[in-house]
Amino acid sequence: MLRCCAFLAALILAGFTAFEAHADRRVAFVIGNSEYRDIPALKNPDKDAEDVSKTFRLAGFQVFIAKDVTKLQFEEKFRNYLAAVDGADLAVVYYSGHGFQIGGENFLIPVDASLKDAADIEVQAIKLDDVLEQLRSKSKIQVIILDACRNNPFPRKDYWLRDQLIVSGDTGLAQVKSSLNTLIAFATEPGAVAYDGTGALSPFSSAFSRRALAPNQEIRAVMAAVRRDVVKATNGKQVPWENSSLVDEVVLMRHDEPEGQQVMVEQTQPASERALHITGAAEAIDNHGVSIPVGVGPVPLKLDFPTRDPAVSLKLASYPATGTLSLPDRTLSPESSLMADEVDHLRYEPQIGSAAPVEVGFQISAGKASKRATMKLSPSVDPCDQAAGAPLDLQGVAPGRQPNEIGGGAVESCETAVKAYPDVTRFRYELGRALLAAGKVDEARKAIQEAADKGHVRAVFELGYIAASGTGTAVDSTKANSLYSQASDKGDPYAMAAWGRALFNGLGVQPDTGKGLDLLLKAAAMGHINAMNDLALIFQEGRNGVPADPARALAFLRAGIERQGVYSMSILGLAGRSTQTVAVCKPKVVQKIVTKIKVVRIPTPRVTVPGPAKPPQNDPGPAPWRGSGGDHDRPSRPSGGSGDSGGDVGTPETDNTGTPEGGSSGGFDTVSSDGL
Repeated sequence: MLRCCAFLAALILAGFTAFEAHADRRVAFVIGNSEYRDIPALKNPDKDAEDVSKTFRLAGFQVFIAKDVTKLQFEEKFRNYLAAVDGADLAVVYYSGHGFQIGGENFLIPVDASLKDAADIEVQAIKLDDVLEQLRSKSKIQVIILDACRNNPFPRKDYWLRDQLIVSGDTGLAQVKSSLNTLIAFATEPGAVAYDGTGALSPFSSAFSRRALAPNQEIRAVMAAVRRDVVKATNGKQVPWENSSLVDEVVLMRHDEPEGQQVMVEQTQPASERALHITGAAEAIDNHGVSIPVGVGPVPLKLDFPTRDPAVSLKLASYPATGTLSLPDRTLSPESSLMADEVDHLRYEPQIGSAAPVEVGFQISAGKASKRATMKLSPSVDPCDQAAGAPLDLQGVAPGRQPNEIGGGAVESCETAVKAYPDVTRFRYELGRALLAAGKVDEARKAIQEAADKGHVRAVFELGYIAASGTGTAVDSTKANSLYSQASDKGDPYAMAAWGRALFNGLGVQPDTGKGLDLLLKAAAMGHINAMNDLALIFQEGRNGVPADPARALAFLRAGIERQGVYSMSILGLAGRSTQTVAVCKPKVVQKIVTKIKVVRIPTPRVTVPGPAKPPQNDPGPAPWRGSGGDHDRPSRPSGGSGDSGGDVGTPETDNTGTPEGGSSGGFDTVSSDGL
């Protein structure tokens, strides 16, 4: 009888550990903005975000959470999220906070937005369509859930939108056109207002957190249940609404997995032997601390668990604060359990952008015996990422370096990374950057081409730059523009800026001013400083039918300065200093700030093929994150469609370390004003 029970248990457990199945990659970004600076605070969004993020974690999602974010903080956190969501089965964005529409375009509002001037919406707010476009280019299914349909609290009502001044809507958000396999859910119907309610959570977020965990419910059924709850809670005043083009089923909380099921095994070992098993298992976990590389996928923990006794089970007592635990066939949630023979398959994937060590706690049990154990996991950035990562690379994991910051050891570090992680395409691209900085152009082009062929989007842009600049080859503007267009369609900020310039100015392509302007705005919205400077020149002068507006130009220069763009500062005469102060009769300081901008043309320098880059002396390590917008130390020829330089739009700029960046505009004189 005992052998029969053990054999039956083994058969059942074999089903539990059949790892041929693969867990879907599901990543959620949850944002809650409550503490607004220039308008009254909202009471619910911070709590909404905390509650909803726990809901997604319980459902087995990798979760990024951001509370009370400024525009700059949103840019950084959104880039980290996009790197994690690249290639995911399901991408979710949940937003609670202020949002409103302008001309049918929806904007989400960071906590530092003032929106006092007509140009502020472009530099201070987040366009929902930009978020959705990025998700479409990176994931199979997209879900956006918005608890943001509150009254517009800002006094100004007209804002610049592309080439027109548009009056904003008073209430609610506009309907969004979704592409295939997308669901967009609103806390209330288009144009209507959502309520904060009387509890700690909004009626919508409360209902969603409760209903989303219904086992095996398809998301459209979940949202129907949420709608019923909210209508009831608000006495019919608020009716949630969604627009769906889903063709695949989306189940948030799956319960067809074996985790948590208990196998009844008749005990054959004495209690003392079971206690030894548990003690040995706890020691294996307690003594296990490991550094886990970021951005290489789930990493096996290799615990070398000392027992496969089917009577031994483990339950997660504390889930890591960031990142995701998984088995090959499923993602684990904070309430997951696993059996002893599953432990050796345990994996951890650190969250991109998080460097703090995390702890994972287990409660190990066998019969009535039980013991607690904890392991520490430390995320680490690979030396190749540190040495040769690219700024604003949406598939990268590090702040990035300019070409002149790439030192002599970068090639060796990246060759090691490529060998260790042959399937991580990012390392091939970074090896190409390191080789290019070392003057090994042919080897660099080969590595970059391999990365582009395997799907690294920035590598496609880089090939366009090589073609446009004639680096080690003949200039080919047509090829450059084709590559820029491809990478732009995949959401790369550098490519959007380069392709936008080409279209706006007709550089080697039929002019399309509207699309070119739109792409430059999208690149600027992702933190591309050079695009901001180019837009400043366009708006200062008025070009190609775009109206001149010096205040709008100044808004983009301010945005560049906020991101520590040295050329933005030098345009305004602010390099190496902040604002000037002038003493007057009263003990008061008056700031002297820019309100006028005078364009001074600077001739574009000739292109030369660089020799090996000299590593900086006393290399301090990875450059600090500044949201830098440039990537190359020389401009392309004006007729070549402009690598990441401005062509007719402008000339090279220098980044924070004094390295020239491509694609900026001429010099400006400065005069006085009242606030930068």
